Amino acid sequence: MKYFGLTDRGRLRKTNQDSYTIASNRAGDVFAVVCDGIGGGKGGDIASRLAVTHFSMAFSNNEGFKDDQQVKRWLEIEIPAANEEIFRTGQRSPELKGMGTTLTGVMITSVGRFVINVGDSRTYAYYADDTMKVLTTDHTLVNDMLRHGELTPEEAKNYPRKNVLTNALGVWEKSRFDVERHDEAVNGFLICSDGLHGYVDEEVIRSIVLNRMMDPALRVRRLYAEAMNAGGFDNITAILIDLEGDETYGR
Repeated sequence: MKYFGLTDRGRLRKTNQDSYTIASNRAGDVFAVVCDGIGGGKGGDIASRLAVTHFSMAFSNNEGFKDDQQVKRWLEIEIPAANEEIFRTGQRSPELKGMGTTLTGVMITSVGRFVINVGDSRTYAYYADDTMKVLTTDHTLVNDMLRHGELTPEEAKNYPRKNVLTNALGVWEKSRFDVERHDEAVNGFLICSDGLHGYVDEEVIRSIVLNRMMDPALRVRRLYAEAMNAGGFDNITAILIDLEGDETYGR
């Protein structure tokens, strides 16, 4: 397994409200997470850092998992705990009230791979047949409207409130999250904030991610360059996890 992560504030934002971590537990499992803070000047950067710090510390102290039910129980404890930490921090400081963060990532363990999502950052899988697909569902107003037939895909592209989230860590006292076991044979995963997937065409992302001539670090830097060339309008974060040739985790 090879992996690489990068985050940058982009061209226009004064601060970087994105954060990421690639943590290992005591059994050698890996948990890679991208968080995109929300709240503008109210502390989105603080919210995303609180989230990645929480998961980095909690996962690093984990002894490993015996089955997928143990994985899910761990997530059912740690995601609400992170949500509460961010929410309480915001409640204690008026200037931080309402801050929050997205959360998406992949947990790669000896008992299976699990995709976790809150908000509109995304996790993709890429395959040996040169395909790539998104594994997460955006928790956004526009996506809810699409699912209910209130917007067409064309209308959704230019909808003025397409970035409004319906779910995030820390904004509300309770937060929901998606977790799915991923058993398909896969070459790897891309985890990114909307500073990448919201501005760079998916076909361009796919062509870079599937370029086997470059190691993960070079591919991530190419993705970053494409987001900057597209205007660098938002913070940019990406993690690439390459499983090709890894008999333990790639099948």
